Amino acid sequence: MNIKKLIRKAEVMLQSEEEARKDKKIQIKKIIRKLRKHEKKLKHEYTECNDFEESRQIKQEIALAYNQRKKGIKMLKSLKKKK
Repeated sequence: MNIKKLIRKAEVMLQSEEEARKDKKIQIKKIIRKLRKHEKKLKHEYTECNDFEESRQIKQEIALAYNQRKKGIKMLKSLKKKK
């Protein structure tokens, strides 16, 4: 193969990887926003809840949303480092 063709193929590959990384970052940001909104909603429900069993379940859901959001943030940071 000609060197010019190899260089073009490499450029195309690198550009497609970069675009895929950008798309993934955008999707992760959307998910993080949704998780934050859901977590705030659950916290509001928790403050108004009087039932012990229901409040315990809501507290577990809050912890789950929090942990998933933190995982997303960690993944987003790792994608930013790969630049």
